[in-house]
Amino acid sequence: MRASYKWLADYLDLSDLTPAELADRLTGAGLAVDAVEPLNRGVQGVVIGKILSVRPHPQADRLKVCLVDLGGRQVEIVCGAPNASPGLVVPVALPGARLPGGVDIGIAEFRGVASHGMLCSAEELGLEPRYLPKREAEGLWELPADLPLGADAVSLLHLDDVVLDIDLTPNRSDCLSIRGLVHELSAILRRPHRFPARVAAPRAEGESPLRVRLETPRCPRYEAQLLEGIERRETPLWMKMRLVAMGVRSIDLVVDITNYVMLEWGQPLHAFDADAIAEATIVVRQAREGERLVTLDGQERILTPDMMVIADPEKSIGLAGVMGGENSEIGPATRRIALESARFDGASIRRTGQALALRSEAQQRFEKGVDPAAVSSALHRASELLVELAGSRLVGGPRRVPAEEGALKRTVVSFSPQACRQFLGVDVPEDEMLACFQWLGFEVARGEASWRVEVPTRRPDVQLPADLYEEVARLYGYDHIPATSMRLPVDAPESSERLALASAIRRALVDWGLFEVRTYALTSPEAEAPMELDGAPVALLRPMSDDRRTLRRHLLPSLAEVARYNLAHQVPGGAIFELAKVFLADAWPQPEMPVERDVIGMMWFGETEGSPFERPRLLDFYDAKGVCEALLARLGIEASYRAGDAKFLHPGRQAVIDAQGQAIGLVGEVHPDVARAYEVPRAVYAEFDLALLSALATGQVRVTPIPRHPASRRDLAVIVPRDVASQALVDAAWQAVGEQGTLRMVRVFDVYTGAGVPVDHKSLAIALWFQMDERTLTDAEIDHAVGAVLQAWQSAFGAVLRA
Repeated sequence: MRASYKWLADYLDLSDLTPAELADRLTGAGLAVDAVEPLNRGVQGVVIGKILSVRPHPQADRLKVCLVDLGGRQVEIVCGAPNASPGLVVPVALPGARLPGGVDIGIAEFRGVASHGMLCSAEELGLEPRYLPKREAEGLWELPADLPLGADAVSLLHLDDVVLDIDLTPNRSDCLSIRGLVHELSAILRRPHRFPARVAAPRAEGESPLRVRLETPRCPRYEAQLLEGIERRETPLWMKMRLVAMGVRSIDLVVDITNYVMLEWGQPLHAFDADAIAEATIVVRQAREGERLVTLDGQERILTPDMMVIADPEKSIGLAGVMGGENSEIGPATRRIALESARFDGASIRRTGQALALRSEAQQRFEKGVDPAAVSSALHRASELLVELAGSRLVGGPRRVPAEEGALKRTVVSFSPQACRQFLGVDVPEDEMLACFQWLGFEVARGEASWRVEVPTRRPDVQLPADLYEEVARLYGYDHIPATSMRLPVDAPESSERLALASAIRRALVDWGLFEVRTYALTSPEAEAPMELDGAPVALLRPMSDDRRTLRRHLLPSLAEVARYNLAHQVPGGAIFELAKVFLADAWPQPEMPVERDVIGMMWFGETEGSPFERPRLLDFYDAKGVCEALLARLGIEASYRAGDAKFLHPGRQAVIDAQGQAIGLVGEVHPDVARAYEVPRAVYAEFDLALLSALATGQVRVTPIPRHPASRRDLAVIVPRDVASQALVDAAWQAVGEQGTLRMVRVFDVYTGAGVPVDHKSLAIALWFQMDERTLTDAEIDHAVGAVLQAWQSAFGAVLRA
């Protein structure tokens, strides 16, 4: 928010405060001032002059020689501006003058003709062209004819103003106007202001011919004033320069007056060409599906029923609170205008602006909330200015719907001085608290322990006792609140087995070389499409972007995104994991909330970096399986593996991890088609259900001493049907001799099919380790155990010892 120092000084005595000092006071009270910018960017020695005559330059076609009256003396100045003409009053930089950017002006000669100064444009005096009408931005600055010739231009052109650039927080919509800032400064400086509480309606004869119908609850108040006899006059220089100081472009007199009053009162206004309103009837309604409107920027907009429009019985003529329509625009032929002042629902205005990619000063104020008490006063103030400056006449009084709004509802907040002191940590006197509220314009009814504070409608941000505490703190002065150490008791959070387990898993995985990542829980159906997941994605009601419009159902796409990013940035490979939620639903929408699962997802991608002891190699299934086994062992969970059928994993290189008769996870190489879709050439994925791990984890790890006696290994190669799982043979071996306590380990180390093996069969090579703690086993004891294992395999699977 830009604020003119001189405009504020019209309503408040600031004679003892420089703009920089005023900025410090505002910042100290919570309204941070980012910059203090003088409107005069270095103009010195510029005066007012009038062009008496213009003749062509004898040696240059594009230059003109102007005779300029400086109020008692005349000088010749060479100029190339296209609008230089006799009778024009312009700024003149005389020899010795200085312009913004360190430009010094002297007597110069242009092809034989001496120029005693320079005729200036507004841009050459430091004004930004975007804030000026196109005509003034491109040529000499055409000034009012009644300015005194030869007088210093800085004060006459209102360049002696200073702009405060205030960084408002979103809740302080009241300070988006001079009115709000004046009330704020009055409380900060503890001095009275002169801003009127209200503006009375101008005297007008008869009843307004305008009619207004409200057909939507999103517009609780609408007022309109009809004026006729609008003259096409130039905007007064003082008004134009105040708009420039506030960062608003000057357009024409009618629009400038509506903008000026908006900046002054904080209430947006809009002027329609009254003759373009059919049946002199204004209708405020929701747009119809597919309705079209060409707005003032020349763009055709396709509207939806969620958008509010200003219309007449035949057509829409404007987007309520956002932008007017081209079909009701004020133009050179306009002789009657309908001036609008209304209250619109802020959320509706914001949604309309976002949907149509429109942004305006009026929209910004409506969506943050305008003061309902300013609706009538802003309309009356603009009507007065149109009568005074545009020569217009009121046609009847203002048309108000509803006719009587009634007393405006003020927010009432209960306030405890003692609670405020405890909240702020400083002993603020009650009289000081009362003074803060009174200077803010809050009405206070004091009680013994609690006060009743009535907040004016211009402060919608004050709703709770904590808001009142904040008002006391900032007006009493943050520098008066000492820094203190925290004395509140801090209780340790309740322990959670689930959180402790998650923490232990994180530490373990990091110890084994995996990196933890955090990814978005929001994704899109397209991102999950390559996995062909069951169920339906849970859609967001109002997504922030198209690629984050559903809740994720699986961690693989998120981890693949991290892997793809790293591979694209020359990282050869790595291992990552994430503990996060996935959201599952059979269909969406559905009556119940989606199921939330806590999942540990792990991914190995690319290749190892290599070392002096190992060449770089692709990370594979066994890297993942080793981590999974180590994790389960650390948690005290005994698990087994069986073939899996997940569509997104390689059909021959995946396994389901079972424990106590239920699936607790899976591990496998990502299906090549899925890997290509995610642009990760090769990856291995594993996951566990955290809830199942939590239920099965014992945390009991059995430690045995190192055996004192050697173990004996026997390698057996047996032929079994191809559909027999190797794990089944391992389990059968344990059952056959496990009770004897001599079998210590069983490992499958080779699978073979081909020559020498019958069709539909396979050869499994399995190593058995036998050992005892007390003594060394004899060959007879080992042979007996091996025979028992072979007998068990033959009986259960028809295994035949391979020759």
